[in-house]
Amino acid sequence: MLPEDRHLQILKELAFHGSLSVEDFAARMGTSGMTVRRDLAALAEQGLLQRVRGGAVPVAGSAIESGRRRATGMNPRGPSGPGSVPLLSGRPGGSRPLATVGMIVPSASYYFPGVIRGAEAAAQEAGVRLVLGVSNYSGAEERRQLRRLFEHGVDGILVTPSEVSLAGTETLALLAETAVPVVVVERSIDDISEECRLESVRSDHVRGAEIAVNHLLSLGHRRIALCVREKTPTASQVIEGYHLAMRRAGTPQDSTMLRPVSRALNDPQAHRLVVEGILDWCAESHVTAAIVHSDEDALQFASACQDRRVRIPGDLAIIAYDDEIAALGTVPLTAVAPPKYDVGHEALLMCLNRIGAQRRGVSALQRLSLSPSLNIRDSTQSQALHVGAAE
Repeated sequence: MLPEDRHLQILKELAFHGSLSVEDFAARMGTSGMTVRRDLAALAEQGLLQRVRGGAVPVAGSAIESGRRRATGMNPRGPSGPGSVPLLSGRPGGSRPLATVGMIVPSASYYFPGVIRGAEAAAQEAGVRLVLGVSNYSGAEERRQLRRLFEHGVDGILVTPSEVSLAGTETLALLAETAVPVVVVERSIDDISEECRLESVRSDHVRGAEIAVNHLLSLGHRRIALCVREKTPTASQVIEGYHLAMRRAGTPQDSTMLRPVSRALNDPQAHRLVVEGILDWCAESHVTAAIVHSDEDALQFASACQDRRVRIPGDLAIIAYDDEIAALGTVPLTAVAPPKYDVGHEALLMCLNRIGAQRRGVSALQRLSLSPSLNIRDSTQSQALHVGAAE
């Protein structure tokens, strides 16, 4: 092993474990204690560590020590919270990162760019390298890229599976075999055995749907439809949140208020007919508001309303779900915004924490759920204002 590689491993050991024993480290690296002591002396001269009897510790007040405390919850100002950032810079000569984390997402063009940006920012702040792969919702490609990352010796993995659930998949079997920490991003792992040692960070889409319904209820709407793409990772949670909020409002569950938005591939006209059919039903059923997942469908829904001279929000209030492009419509759409950036940021920090926890023998696993927000725009308005406008 080259000296700079040993220096990198030494700094990683200090960053994630807090101390280093010359004897133990030399045995693990397959080198002599004398070589390790020379490495420690060289790094001490650069101010990157402090030598102690039998090994080394981070320099008090250094970026490595500060980052280690924050990553492991030992910040002298208190335990690290969701917004804390482990500043694990300390690169020997500024040339190499302290760790490499692989990230696999299904898409880099819709929804996930925000997640990627969050993970990238956390990686830059922590002084680690992030390696990205895109599976294009292919399980086979997902596993190929995971194997490639494992072969390249990454220290941790962030993965958003292409399937709605990991349970019983080949991807789960592959992840269960790895020795590196794995954080599942934007997918539930509630049906996965604890033995798989997985952690997760995801948006609380149940809560997101509740927020949308509650906003419409507060504006006086009672006939609220939910139009959602079926068989997507988000659909079941949005449906659950919708029914929960309506029940809490004292509205009996009405299955007819749930309208599936099927999408015929490469057939825009067929999809348009689906939207037109939902609009016909809304008029017949006296629906005054609709929550539409996703943004693309919500914008087409709004366009069809305008073609029919259905006023938004005068005749029909619309809330989009995802808030990727909802603001760009002729009528800017109110939208539920999942905390995509924060999900990516927290997932990267969780992965770094787990890397350190493995070395300390800590066993507690985390599952973090973050609440979406609502960006209110022109497509929602109170029923009272509707009446006033008509008069």
